[in-house]
Amino acid sequence: MIVESYEDIVILSGSLNANYWETMHTAISLTLKRHQSGVIIDCSGLTHATPEGAETFHDAMAFINQHEHARILVAAVPEQVMAVLREVPDVRSQLAVASSVEEARASLDFLEAERQGRKPKSVLKRWDTYILACLCPNVFDEHVMLVTKELVSTITAKVVVLIPIVVPRELPIQAPMPEIEKRARTFAECVEDLLSNANVSHEIRLERSRDFVGLVHELSEEINANHVILGLPNTGDSGPADLKMVSSVLEKVSRPLMLVRGTKTTS
Repeated sequence: MIVESYEDIVILSGSLNANYWETMHTAISLTLKRHQSGVIIDCSGLTHATPEGAETFHDAMAFINQHEHARILVAAVPEQVMAVLREVPDVRSQLAVASSVEEARASLDFLEAERQGRKPKSVLKRWDTYILACLCPNVFDEHVMLVTKELVSTITAKVVVLIPIVVPRELPIQAPMPEIEKRARTFAECVEDLLSNANVSHEIRLERSRDFVGLVHELSEEINANHVILGLPNTGDSGPADLKMVSSVLEKVSRPLMLVRGTKTTS
């Protein structure tokens, strides 16, 4: 197998018929020094793989997990190679796969936005009042932000906007979710414009999680939120999943809570 590196990409080609971690180690280490958010492994040049070769990715994931906030994404995996990777339990359940290098890079960019959002804002002044505005998981409704803007027009407060990406349990937590990530980035830009134009002090948090309710609880406690605004889907009648989510939020989040559902969309 041949290993090459270029910018944030490690390129593999040839036959993955043995554990080549020692060969890949240097390339991944150097790539991480240049791009701390993670590494993309381009597998489009692989022609063959064996279960022994798939162990290469197991060792690579173990190494990358030692680097806080970093990810490893494999991209453009040929189907015959992917079939072998699926046979190795730890690799199958933990390896994040993107359909292309471009998709993987967009997901790494999203991770960097998440990481930047979690940086301590030590230079910012402390506020007496904090409002946590939570978008519905994977559904980004402007109505929540309009209500939030109306609320802060009557009080002096800092708004922390939670834009969550909820990853299904059958996928690795770091798995790319290109359509949702793209919509989340676009919505974050809209929120930035809306609140900046209204002169509202704010912070946008892009967060990836499996547990939305737990995420809301943790963030509300982290910022000591005075109010929590929770967006609900604007699909009309609430289904069992929506009612279960609201019930869980009411049970777990002890802060004053406001539920907001936008106007139902019609076709």
